[in-house]
Amino acid sequence: MANNYMLIFKCPYGDTDEQLVLRNREETLEQVQNMAWHFECPVHGVQQEIPFEAKEIVNPLSPEARLLRMVAANTLKARRRSKRLQVRIPVAVYGRNGRMGAFSEETVTDLVNVHGGLVTLDARVGLGEIFLVVNKSTQEEQQCRVVYVGSLEGPKKKVGFSLLLSAPNFWRISFPPTN
Repeated sequence: MANNYMLIFKCPYGDTDEQLVLRNREETLEQVQNMAWHFECPVHGVQQEIPFEAKEIVNPLSPEARLLRMVAANTLKARRRSKRLQVRIPVAVYGRNGRMGAFSEETVTDLVNVHGGLVTLDARVGLGEIFLVVNKSTQEEQQCRVVYVGSLEGPKKKVGFSLLLSAPNFWRISFPPTN
């Protein structure tokens, strides 16, 4: 008989919690709890870990499953390393990828935090790729890793990035404490 499970993972870097719903699995709950699974951390990209927590759910659309997803989402927000702020800061992005070769693009941030940001790009980038971000206001540069690629309508993509080196003053913003 197939089972459905909800797994909660902790990013090994301590930044976020993520959830994964497994549907129609033959494994027992104990087997699921002791296996390493791939999940995507929005800050650090794809990770492979043993679940922090695993629960069997009878119906993925049940109120219990919805409650578990809400709890996981609230846990994720509560455990961020730094607050996200919706701020439009002009940036230039420079990089190279196998499909397009070198690219450069001027854009603005949608969100920023102490550890990175979110921008909209025409350039095709993949998880884990490295590019350079220049804060146009200060001309300061930082190497970044792509940690999230989301879809939009048309050719543009939402791209989340993490600064490779700690630069708490890169955005020239005083961030509120996390809690």
